[in-house]
Amino acid sequence: MQSTSLPTRVILVRHGRSTYNDQGRYQGSSDQAVLTANGRDTAQLVGQSLQRETIDAIYASPLKRVQQTVDAIQEQLPPSAIAVTLKDTLREIDLPTWEGLPYQTVRTHQVDAYRCWIERPHEFQMPRYAPENGAALANESFYPVRDLYERAHRFWQDVLPRHSGQTLLVVSHGGTIHALISTALGLTPEQHHGLQQSNCGISVLEFSPTASSARLCQLNDTEPIGEVLPKVKAGKQGLRLLLLPVDGDTPLNGIADLLASVHLDFSLQTHGLISDVQTAQLLDSHPETVQLQVQREDFIQAWQRTLTFRQQSSEAFLTGLVLASPATVQELLMQIFAIPALADEALDVWPGTLSVVHFANSQSRPILQGLNIHAHTRNLNKRLDVQKLLVTV
Repeated sequence: MQSTSLPTRVILVRHGRSTYNDQGRYQGSSDQAVLTANGRDTAQLVGQSLQRETIDAIYASPLKRVQQTVDAIQEQLPPSAIAVTLKDTLREIDLPTWEGLPYQTVRTHQVDAYRCWIERPHEFQMPRYAPENGAALANESFYPVRDLYERAHRFWQDVLPRHSGQTLLVVSHGGTIHALISTALGLTPEQHHGLQQSNCGISVLEFSPTASSARLCQLNDTEPIGEVLPKVKAGKQGLRLLLLPVDGDTPLNGIADLLASVHLDFSLQTHGLISDVQTAQLLDSHPETVQLQVQREDFIQAWQRTLTFRQQSSEAFLTGLVLASPATVQELLMQIFAIPALADEALDVWPGTLSVVHFANSQSRPILQGLNIHAHTRNLNKRLDVQKLLVTV
């Protein structure tokens, strides 16, 4: 029996690494690419990480690379009779004139179109092709990103009413998952390219029975596949911030162990947020990291106005650890990514987890690479707390 008092949880997984990924080619909704050996292995690791989940339904794109990912995930799950429902709305974005082309070819030979794709995705157009023979239709074009977001809307409208209070596994593509998350949070096609979804990265949305939009609980967790932080996709230039929300009860040992393998150029926090002893423990593996403290509790909101700086002539790539209260981190993320003010609970920021924001030189908008990552035990406890709260409201 479906529950109407608990949130509907949606676990979103991007397909494993494909042959076109390795070759650096645009895939779009073409079906030529298949999983590499690495793609299959990481998909199995995702399956292992989901073994304790109670999954009520699985939805997937009909394209081969996704179906192969689902097969590898299911091999690691407990035997069940859960059928996989293929949905055309979950296929990747349609990019007919780019599919199969190397990324570098497009960047070099279609400069204006590529810049529109990155900077004004809602205005990006491509010729429309006849399905029967693949020929371009004269004087007909469409908007690929707008089309993708419309499909994402249709998927939510079709699927969510059937699964109130259940847990769904959705396996799809990077662009499609971006559109699914964006439409659930009330973001528009204009804001496309602001989220990152790595191969086999795991994201989690929760839809409350009484809410008109969703809560993003986790974005692009790649720890189960052995990536400490999501790989930088927009070029290793600019500024990457690791946002660490902390309160008085936040344990920092696990974060210290995680950061041991990450190069940090600087750390920044409000004076007195944590003790000097805790700071020393947190940065024990980073004796050369520049440590900065400020007096203003809202320093990060004021500072974010300067974070849109460009270093177009610089090859520098700086990584900074920023410690702040959970409320401050949440407010910063809401501001940076222009999440509608009415959706004040759209991002569920948890103490003791990392969120990663990349201010890349290659595009004007920042990229949210990850949210609430490296917190698997806390994730389970948080879900239970949320469900208990919703039951009592």
